[in-house]
Amino acid sequence: MNDAEQPVSFAASTDAWVARQELPSSTSQISYHSAGHCLFIATELDTALLHLDTLSKNGVTVVVIDAAAPAIEKQLLDNGVAVFTVPKLLLTGHLGAFQAVAVDATRELDLAVAVFRESGAFDVVLDCAGVSFIKMDLKPFGYAYCAEPDTIAESCQALLGFVGEFDKPKYFDYELSVCAHSRSQLDGCSRCIDVCSTGAIRQEGEGVSVDPYLCQGCGTCATVCPTGAMSYAYPRPANAIERTRELLRDSHANTLLLYSEKHQQQIDALALDASIQALLVEEVTAYGLDYWLSLLAGHVQRIVVVVECTDVERAALESQQALLHELLRGLGVEESALHLMPVEDVNNWADLPAPVGALAAMAKTSFSTHNNKRQTIRLALDELSAMLMQRLPEPVQTTPLSAGSPFGAVLVNTSSCTLCLACVSTCPSKALQDGQDLPALKFIESNCVQCGLCEQACPESAITLLPQYRWDSVAARQLETLNDAEPFHCISCHAAFATQGVISAMTARLGAHWMFQDENSLRRLKMCGDCRVKDIFREDAGGIATHKDEV
Repeated sequence: MNDAEQPVSFAASTDAWVARQELPSSTSQISYHSAGHCLFIATELDTALLHLDTLSKNGVTVVVIDAAAPAIEKQLLDNGVAVFTVPKLLLTGHLGAFQAVAVDATRELDLAVAVFRESGAFDVVLDCAGVSFIKMDLKPFGYAYCAEPDTIAESCQALLGFVGEFDKPKYFDYELSVCAHSRSQLDGCSRCIDVCSTGAIRQEGEGVSVDPYLCQGCGTCATVCPTGAMSYAYPRPANAIERTRELLRDSHANTLLLYSEKHQQQIDALALDASIQALLVEEVTAYGLDYWLSLLAGHVQRIVVVVECTDVERAALESQQALLHELLRGLGVEESALHLMPVEDVNNWADLPAPVGALAAMAKTSFSTHNNKRQTIRLALDELSAMLMQRLPEPVQTTPLSAGSPFGAVLVNTSSCTLCLACVSTCPSKALQDGQDLPALKFIESNCVQCGLCEQACPESAITLLPQYRWDSVAARQLETLNDAEPFHCISCHAAFATQGVISAMTARLGAHWMFQDENSLRRLKMCGDCRVKDIFREDAGGIATHKDEV
């Protein structure tokens, strides 16, 4: 490759671009503090003894796992190293803060406390027990799992380097107010939890929490998030899109090649021509539908992503790839615009389909995204549809999407719906709204993320999700009425407070209940909340409701 064809480092070039824009170059920092004290886990003491001299430099505690041990036992070796024999061990944490709790039939013992660790934790862990005590696909920093004995010595040497203070960016931003994870104790979207390879994301209240010490910045959570509640922060989405646009502005490339630093050697070995722009990014899994569509809308005709990731991360990228192609097929584009290329196939460019010819006529666009994921996607699709719709025999109004897609409509069975509005209170994206002063259920399709919370909340099972994409952005943003009804007015103050249907159904259901056998109790069902309370107090005070009171 000549100098003009050298891959560009996204991290370095983005930092320079952000500096010129007077924006922060990165997000806040996360710091790890480690003295290097190692917890050595083995099934036999002899395995640990072979490596104690190496690890004792920074301190070491040994745990021997013996499921048949009747109780937790502790002994001190001649060199002062503590050795615990335990039937069961619970291990959590990260570099500088690993918690190890031994468990037997009668007690739990915090091993760091038992060996008087001032920090209350172990700094690093060498796990040689045969089965990893940390099950996540991406292990936390400071944890080394040795499945084979001949790798232990090398891991010991590597762990000796984990002494001091280590910083990394806080890779994510999270906005609870638009998270669709949960409402009213109903389960909605859990995509970020499902795809997290480090176990950093967990449910917390109606949203989620992210442990920044476990997060390793793969960005898959941001890629699959339907609302943009979870977003990548290094770089931020808008910065990533604009920097790539700037890179491609004077380029003749029709293909964008995304790869991460671990694949630098393979990319360097390629003889890339001017039609391919290689771009080094922090993590390819952090770039999803909003980024891809923004670049396909006038800048490139094909995106190739070099992947070497966990099965869960790969599945997440494939789901987003499938959604991209469903949307483009709705515009008549049958060719594949995005390709996930395993690193072992990186030399097989001839096997890839050609760039999408229909995208060649797209004018380069520069719409502003403001880090709003759904707005970015819609703006990009507006640009694409304006050009590609002209090629169709007749314009399409909507494109059906697969179940689970983050776009769609809500269908309401008006004969079953009582306008209780439980769906409105659970909708996290304000797609469903009430009728203000009138009993009505209204809907904004562009806001709907198809999380299913409304469907679960409906006591009448009157709601059905319809995954689709409406191409007319003006229509998709309009407030439409799904159901309305005649209001029922309080028989005392005449304020509208429910619908005729709700009052009729409630009266019919409660009429046989023992609490509503007297005339006054049934009459109160037809009062608003304030008047109902006043009527109860009046009756308790010995007053008699008159026709005048109800006028």
